[in-house]
Amino acid sequence: MITLGNEDAFETYAAELSVATQAEAGCLSYHLHRHLNQKGVYVFVEEWASRQVWEQHMSGEAIRAFNRQLPAGTIAHIEIHPLEQIA
Repeated sequence: MITLGNEDAFETYAAELSVATQAEAGCLSYHLHRHLNQKGVYVFVEEWASRQVWEQHMSGEAIRAFNRQLPAGTIAHIEIHPLEQIA
């Protein structure tokens, strides 16, 4: 969830993050979605070759740069839900 009023900045930097991330080894897909009816709610849907590769991404330069660019207080709440494809 993004603090109201910071959506434009978030979307700008998240778009840059998406481009950088899609170029990372082991990234199979990486897309940002915006909730249609609830302002400030976004979901990254990511697919990685392995959990280890995802963990490297989470501590990598693209994420660090993204976090440095965001205005303080932009992210109001974050949840990470690791999923496993079964079918």
